[in-house]
Amino acid sequence: MIIDAQELPDGSLIEADLVIIGGGMAGITIARELRNRRVDVIVLESGGRGPDRMERGMDLMDETQELNRGTGTLSGPENATREIDDYLVFSRYRALGGAGNLWGGKCVPLDPWDFERRPWIPNSGWPFTREQLQPYYDRACDLLMLQHFDPDLAEREPDRPTLKIDGERNLVTIPRQHTKVTGGFGGPDFLPFKTSITDVPNIRVYLNASVTNIAVKPEGNRVDGLEIGCLNGKRHRARGRVYILVTGGIENARILLSSNDVQRDGLGNQHDLVGRYWSGHVNFGKWDEDDGPNTSLHFTRLNQSLDLYSGRDRTKTWGVLGLNTAAQRGHELPNCIVTIFPLRYEPYAPSRAVAQLGTLVDGELEDLSPEVRSMDGRHFPIHFKIEQISNPESRITLTAERDALGMRRVNLDWQFTEQDFDGLRRSIDFFQREMGRTSTARVAFTVKPDELVEVMSPARHHMGSTRMHVDPKHGVVDADCKMHGVDNLYIAGSSVFPTGGNANPTLTIVALAFRLCDHLKQVIEV
Repeated sequence: MIIDAQELPDGSLIEADLVIIGGGMAGITIARELRNRRVDVIVLESGGRGPDRMERGMDLMDETQELNRGTGTLSGPENATREIDDYLVFSRYRALGGAGNLWGGKCVPLDPWDFERRPWIPNSGWPFTREQLQPYYDRACDLLMLQHFDPDLAEREPDRPTLKIDGERNLVTIPRQHTKVTGGFGGPDFLPFKTSITDVPNIRVYLNASVTNIAVKPEGNRVDGLEIGCLNGKRHRARGRVYILVTGGIENARILLSSNDVQRDGLGNQHDLVGRYWSGHVNFGKWDEDDGPNTSLHFTRLNQSLDLYSGRDRTKTWGVLGLNTAAQRGHELPNCIVTIFPLRYEPYAPSRAVAQLGTLVDGELEDLSPEVRSMDGRHFPIHFKIEQISNPESRITLTAERDALGMRRVNLDWQFTEQDFDGLRRSIDFFQREMGRTSTARVAFTVKPDELVEVMSPARHHMGSTRMHVDPKHGVVDADCKMHGVDNLYIAGSSVFPTGGNANPTLTIVALAFRLCDHLKQVIEV
């Protein structure tokens, strides 16, 4: 059942066993798992039904999306600070389906080493392993109609082989898939996914219902109810036995910081952790200039198709190149990947000269044919991506400005550290050496150290602001995603990630939602 909260009598009380705050990918996944069970579920969604298909470039700045507006900066050492106010609006979407309405559908699990405690990566380590999460990844793949991410996934298409690199295999191919359960490219299965929770008797979906405050009992250890605001001025309350906050990596922190009736600094913020450790994914490189120093990969010996890496057929598996765990451990490097794109421009003359010289070194003189001289079929734009170090100074706070519902707006202070940039530099150096050592390719990365922030291309991946840790002094939620010190409040989504790796987060978000559901089935009689 779908109910528009704006049409309810002012001051209505909404009650259920389980209250899910947020109707995005994770919120819908959790509600789906509880369909037709002996538990009454409500989903509170700040936006409306949302479009059945998102068109690229459409104006998202309506009255509801304006609630996302805030201020933001992106910074790093020895770089000019960059304003990213628009990022807070256009990287998320308020409607049933949440950011899934914008999401391109790319899916990949976190790498096994992302879950490990790595001494050279501050604040690394999850309270469980990739192996323990694997059954939930498989369930997430089933829901999103994907192949399971088995070890041989990238090897299943012999006509699209993985890159063969001679010598010690420090570089590995990491597969990606695209789901049709997405609104970003008009996936035909996204609307059925969203409406799968709207036609069952035990679930009610309230639209245009923005949670503005999580009220707790005077002792602060139990949620007592929620305050709901509507843009038409109506106010309601919601009450349940158990609550799940799943409004995204930015809004989760905002709601908690705003809920300060009992805990002055915000709910769950007794150790000043809510909003901290915010991280995201950015791509580094220049790859859109017609005749300039672009970030490129020039193969000096190539006798195979690279369609697995440079093809853009969304029905097929894609691959990126990454550093394996031995390379990361041996050289104390962050998780780093290299994405290869189809050729879009002629190679920059100095890069072409280096590539031709590399061809002479790696091959035979007679190999320097006209085709090799032009590098056609051997020259590819690339970009690099490294995991961002979990940095407590990279954070979300609240400003004095208030939105139409009276909530204080967000300020995002997205900070990269010297260790981030050093890890990027050393990872690129390692990749360049591996390509040359194995007589495979030459790499051009022409971005200057003081241009790194300028060339960053931020993804819509918001992570870490309510991080998971078994110790409440180091995390906001425990291994079951329950808020430390609050008996009946759980947090879901990428805001609980202790580290973000390089994987697009949605598959892990859905996997964690399944894991949380299994836990809830033990907490609530279903």
